[in-house]
Amino acid sequence: MRLRMVLSLLLIVALLPADGSADLRPIKKLRAGLPPYAVAEKIARHNDQVVASKPADEPLRIPGTPHMTWLADCDARVQATLFYPDPVDTIYAVRNPGNQLMLSAGAIDYGVNELLTPVLLITGNTNSDSLRLFVKGYSHLGPDLRRDLNGLRLSLGEQTTRIGIEARAEPMLVEKNVDFQVATAVKRYGERIESGRLVVIGAVIDLNNQYGQGINRLIIININGETSQERLRNMHHLVRLDKRLLGLVGQRMPREDDTQDTRATTPGKTQTSKATRKKRTEKK
Repeated sequence: MRLRMVLSLLLIVALLPADGSADLRPIKKLRAGLPPYAVAEKIARHNDQVVASKPADEPLRIPGTPHMTWLADCDARVQATLFYPDPVDTIYAVRNPGNQLMLSAGAIDYGVNELLTPVLLITGNTNSDSLRLFVKGYSHLGPDLRRDLNGLRLSLGEQTTRIGIEARAEPMLVEKNVDFQVATAVKRYGERIESGRLVVIGAVIDLNNQYGQGINRLIIININGETSQERLRNMHHLVRLDKRLLGLVGQRMPREDDTQDTRATTPGKTQTSKATRKKRTEKK
């Protein structure tokens, strides 16, 4: 009996492929996160609690004009409760990969032109999976998601893909994308902006404190296409912000050229070009 087992095992080994370069990639899990039954229970129980907390004779809410239309990335960590006390019935939200206006133009038109929201808030966020996926390359994804991510080529450029994304460079891409989406909105809704019926605000939600102002900090960087920090802080739309909050407005991640200029020019001294120094030498 033992001899038969040994011969059987040897036969199985002999039939195995001899190629040692076989692709031994791990098999993806069929399911990630909480099992569906746990999620379904949370949905039903929480809704039951919400219903039980409302008095039966409480009058129904009459739908009013939301305070804002909010265009955001579809990152689950980004929620309206990060920046607004009661988003129910006050925020009309539109979300897609990379917070792209043209990708959801119809839905945003509804918020601006039909619901008549006075503010269109466009937020990007640091530690963005959408931007990281765009930069890394997404040719392996399905056609629908590839089409959605292709829109970021308009805001970030063709050369951005496949260059890798560093911690310092990522916020600059977020800012660049927000600026592009604000510019698109200003062009699309220019009549309402000029009449004072709409304000377009562009902001970055810093999920991982790359700006050094705290995790989940919202930083306004653009209003109606204006990006100058000094002019932003003087805009009447921000008149109710105290000095501390106003100091956060317009903060951006420093660019490499800004750093080089700072290093080349010492406070109190004027940088002298090589050509100017050469002329002075010749005169002497």
